Amino acid sequence: MVSAQKLSAVLIIFLISVPFVFAVDLLPDEEKQPIVVIVRQGSTAITDSLSAKSAAEKPSVLAKATDTKLKDERYPYLVAGSEVTILKYRCTSEICGYWISCSRAGKEVKTNSPVWISPPPYEVVVSETYDSKTNIQTVTLREDPKAAAEEVLRGYCDRQPLGKAITGTPA
Repeated sequence: MVSAQKLSAVLIIFLISVPFVFAVDLLPDEEKQPIVVIVRQGSTAITDSLSAKSAAEKPSVLAKATDTKLKDERYPYLVAGSEVTILKYRCTSEICGYWISCSRAGKEVKTNSPVWISPPPYEVVVSETYDSKTNIQTVTLREDPKAAAEEVLRGYCDRQPLGKAITGTPA
């Protein structure tokens, strides 16, 4: 015969483990990550150029592409749809710096110019769509170094507190 001690031990183990077994069924199923499909719009000259370069060479390709897009711009200029003004920019062989001023609701934002971006961005998101039936997220990108830099600078300004800007002398 089974002793009362063994029977109570089995009963305690059963009472502790059964709720855990059923609790696992209550956990939500892991949501599957969507399949991301990248669609490119327009020219892919920069992307094509980057595919043939080593990791060390890529920043210089991006700096050159940014410099080509920005050199004909008249400075200072207000970034469309924002309160960011690019006063001047300068690209070295691998990095681009921007002297900017920002305001938020008419008040000056505390920026620290130049804002250096490395590697220089070159793509902007045109659209993003998600199809829940197929679990596919489609992201449409366009090569535009100027718009990509403006997007990064807008984000930078949005994250800074209000206050007096610190500006280095534009080179």
